[in-house]
Amino acid sequence: MKIAQRAAALVVCASLATACSGERDGASGGALAKASPTHALNTGATPAVPSPTHQAHASPESGEKSTQVVRSPRWKQARSVPLRDASRLVDVVATGPNAAWAVGYEDGAEDDEGAPVMQRWNGRSWSKVPLPPLSGPGGFDATGPDDVWFAGASEVSHWDGRRWAVRRPFGISEDERFSDVSVHNGQVLLIGSDESGSFIVSGQDGTFEFQFPGRAGAFNAITFRAGHAWIVGAKSRESCAGLTPMILHSRQEHSSWEEMRLPEIPGGSLRAVAQISPTDVWAVGEIIKGGGNAHEGDPSSCPDTYENAEDQPTTPLVLHWDGRVWRQMTVPLTEGSLTGVTAFGPDDVWVSGHESVFLHFDGRKWTAESASGRGTVNAVAAIPGTKDLWAVGAIDELTDQGQDFVLRRDGRGPRG
Repeated sequence: MKIAQRAAALVVCASLATACSGERDGASGGALAKASPTHALNTGATPAVPSPTHQAHASPESGEKSTQVVRSPRWKQARSVPLRDASRLVDVVATGPNAAWAVGYEDGAEDDEGAPVMQRWNGRSWSKVPLPPLSGPGGFDATGPDDVWFAGASEVSHWDGRRWAVRRPFGISEDERFSDVSVHNGQVLLIGSDESGSFIVSGQDGTFEFQFPGRAGAFNAITFRAGHAWIVGAKSRESCAGLTPMILHSRQEHSSWEEMRLPEIPGGSLRAVAQISPTDVWAVGEIIKGGGNAHEGDPSSCPDTYENAEDQPTTPLVLHWDGRVWRQMTVPLTEGSLTGVTAFGPDDVWVSGHESVFLHFDGRKWTAESASGRGTVNAVAAIPGTKDLWAVGAIDELTDQGQDFVLRRDGRGPRG
């Protein structure tokens, strides 16, 4: 699961600049080292302010009528363990009705994200989970109470149900930074970047292997299920003329990666990915108006280009893989970014976005609804064994007044 970053475009400047300065050579791998949780607003805290009704318009090409985004009473704010001021939650994973984890930050400031935090749901309440010393969240995933993986900026921690085992795949080096981790059947895949570009690390039985896939770009999120792994992010267009989405795919041993053919989407960047099956995959993010490029055609300005992209207005981006081709989907929103995606099945897909807006796909059409609160929802997770959802985020995110929250959607009966 991905850890949301401050920049709205979620692009790693150094990685994308590599596209203009020269790509790394081929894929390489080798053993590097021996290896080796949620939350809601405090009941005494000020509740989230109900958001106004949003008016969202479908694109003219779709032929659909404008869609009203109405607040749904099915979304409820959960009770929470108090976190220190300037807090936010950025990701959530659920493995069953009685097991979920959320991660984020507390005690932050506008120029400092704060200290990493993890919280765990046991079916009755959320509690804070003690973490080992970490340099900051870089992604996390879980398959159950005795298999939780947490990637710091340059270290990896594994919870086996009793204790944390911390390993540094790169030794004492602090140049590498992880951005996400996904685990399946005892194998863990991590993505990240350093000053030279993006990389992939695979680990199993305590041994990590380091790979350069030979593609320059920013790796933002990874999912790994049923022998298939998918990485989503963004890369530079030719001559650094803004951004375009990027998706890599790998099978089985994950020693080689294929860059998928995508629609031409200037300014597109992907934040999150979810696999229902190897022939049913969803990726979401945003399209930066103007292509995400302030100095088109000047390769030397690439780093500044991507840093400036976060200040540009955005529109939602949804891509779907049907086993043959990736297609861009028309959704009933025309502004903002999409932050997370989850699914119960092909006819029950959920996407989270800014201002607590959620999109639902029933296999035929999209609908939109909002939860209580004006804050940013950073991630959403289906709860296995139910039709309920967890969602996490923050009100006044990235300010000294930031306040984290957890929402839960009751999926029983007709949708509200």
